[in-house]
Amino acid sequence: MSSPSAPTPPTLSTDPLIGKEQLHPSVRQAIHFTETYQQHKGSAPAIREAACLRTQFPALLSPIEHGDLFAGGHIRDRITYIGSIWWAMMPSKRGPGKQGGYCFDFAAATRFPRTPADKEAIAALESYWSTECTWSRISQTWDPDMHRFLRDDSQIAGGGSGFVVPLELDRLLQLGIPGILAAIRERLHLAQQAGEKEESDFLIGLNTAMEVLVDCCRHYAAQASTLAADPSTDSTERANLTRMSTCLSALETRPPQSLYEAIQLWWLYSVLACGLHIEGWRIDGALGDFYAADIDSGRLTEDEAIELICGLWKMFLKHSDPAVSRVLVGGRGRRNEPAADRFALGAMEATRRLHQVIPQLTLRFYSGQNPRLLSKAYDVLGEGCTFPMLYNDDINIPGVARALNVSEKLAERYYPLGCGEYLIGGATPSLLSVGWSVPKSLEAALFGGTDSQGREMGPANDTAFGSFDDLWQAFHQQLGHAADYGSRVHAKNLALAPGDCSFLLGSLFLDDCLQRGRGILDGGARHKGGCIMGHGFSNTADALVAIKHLVFNEAASPTPKQGKGGITMTELREALKQNFSGYEDLRRRLLSMPKFGNDHEEVDAMLVRLWQEISALTAAAGTRVGLDFLTVSSVNPGGYYMGVFCGASPDGRLAGEPFAIGNAPTAGADTHGLTALLNSVAKVDPANGGATTNIKLAKNLFSANRVKLEALFTAYWKRGGMQATVTVVNQAELEDAVIHPERYPHLLVRLGGWSARFIDLSKEIQQEILRRTLHA
Repeated sequence: MSSPSAPTPPTLSTDPLIGKEQLHPSVRQAIHFTETYQQHKGSAPAIREAACLRTQFPALLSPIEHGDLFAGGHIRDRITYIGSIWWAMMPSKRGPGKQGGYCFDFAAATRFPRTPADKEAIAALESYWSTECTWSRISQTWDPDMHRFLRDDSQIAGGGSGFVVPLELDRLLQLGIPGILAAIRERLHLAQQAGEKEESDFLIGLNTAMEVLVDCCRHYAAQASTLAADPSTDSTERANLTRMSTCLSALETRPPQSLYEAIQLWWLYSVLACGLHIEGWRIDGALGDFYAADIDSGRLTEDEAIELICGLWKMFLKHSDPAVSRVLVGGRGRRNEPAADRFALGAMEATRRLHQVIPQLTLRFYSGQNPRLLSKAYDVLGEGCTFPMLYNDDINIPGVARALNVSEKLAERYYPLGCGEYLIGGATPSLLSVGWSVPKSLEAALFGGTDSQGREMGPANDTAFGSFDDLWQAFHQQLGHAADYGSRVHAKNLALAPGDCSFLLGSLFLDDCLQRGRGILDGGARHKGGCIMGHGFSNTADALVAIKHLVFNEAASPTPKQGKGGITMTELREALKQNFSGYEDLRRRLLSMPKFGNDHEEVDAMLVRLWQEISALTAAAGTRVGLDFLTVSSVNPGGYYMGVFCGASPDGRLAGEPFAIGNAPTAGADTHGLTALLNSVAKVDPANGGATTNIKLAKNLFSANRVKLEALFTAYWKRGGMQATVTVVNQAELEDAVIHPERYPHLLVRLGGWSARFIDLSKEIQQEILRRTLHA
């Protein structure tokens, strides 16, 4: 609950505009939003949220810009708003934070130095929302031990109020706005007849949310019409704006009847529902019928249809977050697969033409799927795009079914979210609230519950290790601690969410919410679960094998010979404390030990064991707090920022250096070729929360050796390969781009869970990418 003494923002008038003309428009909207929130404090969550949505849209929508084929986007000067669907880490005074629910941008004071009146208003708003925003209200429910152990420099970091779920918008396109409104009102009538007050309130909120969508259609239709009438608008732009205005007006009264109309409705709803985190789950199934019908009828040529997809991709680039925003095509279980395949091919061609960092195009494939899709994917990757990312349904569907406790039929709807975390599209919200530094769990075990510098980060454990099994038992204790605290964060979110937000725009297109008359986290979703974002799996497996060889002399295979060396645990601990200063020879020996990514049986088996141990402990922790599933992923860029807070590790890594990213070896550690790397990766149990593998390939593999490359990947998929994220580059170009960035504006690379222009990266990350093994 909010603090009773929390100051309130200024109320300048009962009219949200009178007396506020001197304020920046975003500040005026923030005050209006806040006053509306206060006026509805005693209302049902859905009624309060719907009222706030009316103040948010279309006020916070960005204007149509020159060249836009479609309307819809957020202004970046949002201050106070409902983050309907958004994963969350701890917001800070340095920035807005990735919040969910009722959000406040804590960087607003630095971005609005317009007038003294703006500053005064923002200060009052911040004072109020610092205790009232959803994340703050959740953090106030944390017990002292959560504040004690949830830190950036601990095993588990973060905590937040958000979640993500890709929406099932095929239903919206089939029924249109009028059809969806009719379904809501029919269900509302039944609820009111039965005297179901809570369900009725929720359904009234849904109805208002759809009316807000209608208001936004009218807003953009009028804006497009005004721009088209401007004498300075050229004929091509005028024709496009007229089409846009006509489309948006028509969508109020009927379902979309063309690819253009379907894309516009899909995009605008996604903008309202998802903010900057727009996810295109099964977009080919939703848009495939329209794509095929327009081409087959002659209304569009194939090239014109692809240009419409390019127009949508450009909207992603302008109005969504580059670290997320996937678009998924292919895979089992799509409606009208032949039409969906045609759209998927067009989507890959659009990605090839634009050569940009988003949307993060992802191709799912399976045995028996149209082979043109995978072939086209290799074509696009070979031209230097980092997309599409490749996911193997034959392995992933049964793996996801086991990890998320669902049937394989439901697992056909799996979606690798954002950086690759698994959830079920249109069915399962996945709370992404915390990150896990797995190397720090090992560090805690080695130092009895502290880091190497004595800072507490876990329970005390015995450090008199007589054998590797003793070390593993202490490590197991720390892993259990981390899994438990990660699950506690999710439990706090779930406890507060039903009384806070209904997440109306997300709930409407999630299984069962409309039928049950409940919000996503209030019993509406059929399954509820969470994911902890894990980092440093490969470093930890490498470190465990090194300790086993050099400290306990327990080499399980005749190589390497260094296992006969003999290092004491005391010596290893002191070397880690000193960041190997004065222990350079010991570090060289650690670095020379076998590393993941080289088809080394012992190291690969250690990583498999580590994954299974963490997955089992986390699933059990999730069950204890009432989740249907709780998983751990190894997917995204946390290896960079979590590595900063981690001391030296027994794989030879120095303090502060990045971890290996995802399910991949430490940069440069895979020295035995591409076949060995793929063999190592294919051994990992697919029953996990998502694991991405970044692979850097030379261009000549796609040009001179395409047949052999495809055969190699075919073998990888058959042996259990779950996924591959491929960057095709020329190493000399990367090195030259460091010196002459102006020459390489379109040189794309894959980081952890997102892509970027190489020249936009920091020098530290550029060097890490250069160190990655280039397979030629």
